[in-house]
Amino acid sequence: MIPLLARKLRSIQRKTQQKLYLSRRTQDYLAREALTALFYFSLIIGLHTYAMMIFEGLSFRDATWLTTTSITTVGYGDLSAKTDAGRLSTTILIFFGGIFVLGKIAGDFFEFRQNRASAKRAGHWSFNRMQHHIVIIGSKIDSETHIQRLAAEFERNAETQGQEIVLITNSFGDTLPQPLQKMGLRYVHGRGSDPAALQQAGVANANIIILLAWDENDKISDGSAFDIISRIREAKSSAKIVAECVDNENRRRLTNAGANLVLRPIRAYPEMIVGGIFNPGSISILENLFTASGESIIMKETRAEGTWTDIVTSCIQKDEGLPIAYRSKETGSTITAPRGSTQIHADALFLLQSN
Repeated sequence: MIPLLARKLRSIQRKTQQKLYLSRRTQDYLAREALTALFYFSLIIGLHTYAMMIFEGLSFRDATWLTTTSITTVGYGDLSAKTDAGRLSTTILIFFGGIFVLGKIAGDFFEFRQNRASAKRAGHWSFNRMQHHIVIIGSKIDSETHIQRLAAEFERNAETQGQEIVLITNSFGDTLPQPLQKMGLRYVHGRGSDPAALQQAGVANANIIILLAWDENDKISDGSAFDIISRIREAKSSAKIVAECVDNENRRRLTNAGANLVLRPIRAYPEMIVGGIFNPGSISILENLFTASGESIIMKETRAEGTWTDIVTSCIQKDEGLPIAYRSKETGSTITAPRGSTQIHADALFLLQSN
């Protein structure tokens, strides 16, 4: 079973590397063609300028001006070739330089843009030169909604607003969903366990890397996370790594491997993921509340009048717990973390208590 999985993984890596190689080969080919065309273009301009100086007796300045206006087909008419040799030279210039070479340069440019757009849509473009960006390493089955909310939270946060986001996933086939494209996400079609995909996403230069658990219900996913984190650190990446961990016993291993923040799979709550990056201690508090393993929130139906400062002080002095919210007597809505000077008219308090 293990050799079969290993062969399958190697096959996936070879296909990814092949696609990237073809993409790079296309880029190199187009670059060579553009440089070749530019060389001949410059050669024709130089030869025509020289011909105008010899055949027409023009100065270098006037010869260059005539060459420029001729090859761009502007033709101001202030200067023109009068000798047969000069006219023949200009005809050759316009045909080979203005029509053939310029047309080829334009064609290569548009071909390059088309290939680049196609490769980016299919997730085969390399972003390894990108700097200070965010990389999201997807899971076995990624939800478009969860990725969209996570990207939106990064954009909302003042610390990460405007940063490029690269998504590594194989959940969306050869085309990233339109909503994610409109958000400006960059796409790498592959798996985080593939070194080629990590290199393609530019993890070595990333600012933040979010590593989602491969399967949030399978402890084996932590082994994959350990391997990916190790590869990222081996690439000399100084990025902040946030890793989901399925089994709490593996938290220390992932931290030792290089993860800055390890948390339970909570991709449905992107606010916690992003908030935890800049306020690491908040994750422990929230996880304890979610699991009720350290603290819990209780609702106490009681009439409370006065400033929020007075109410909090009174509850703490009575050892009833720490008030974190209240229910408005007028509207019935729950108000969290009001200012200390706020006048409260409550019929219930929400108290944080230790278990």
